[in-house]
Amino acid sequence: MKKIDLLTSNHYEFLKFLKSQFPLYHKSNIFFRDLQYGIMEFMEKDKKEKVKYSEAEKMAHAVAEYFESKEIFKKLDHQTWALNYPKFTKQPST
Repeated sequence: MKKIDLLTSNHYEFLKFLKSQFPLYHKSNIFFRDLQYGIMEFMEKDKKEKVKYSEAEKMAHAVAEYFESKEIFKKLDHQTWALNYPKFTKQPST
C-alpha cells in the first residue's frame, strides 16, 4: 500500500509530526488511537490526502507492526507501545 510506504519510508518525519501533536518522548507510551488519529492528521495536513477512519485503522496496524520490526516500538499490550527512539529523549528542564 502506497500510503503505508509513505509513512514507513519517512518515519522520522512522521514521528516528528506525532511529537508535535502528542507528548511523545523516548520511552513514553504511544497508544493505538493516537497513532491512528496521528496518521489521519499527518496525511491530511502534510500530504493533503484525506484518509477515512477505517483506512487509518488498517494503516495504524501496519505502521505499528513495521515500527515493532525496526524496534522503534516495543509492544506493551495489544494497543500500547513504548517508544524506543533516543532522538526524542526529553531534555531536563533547567
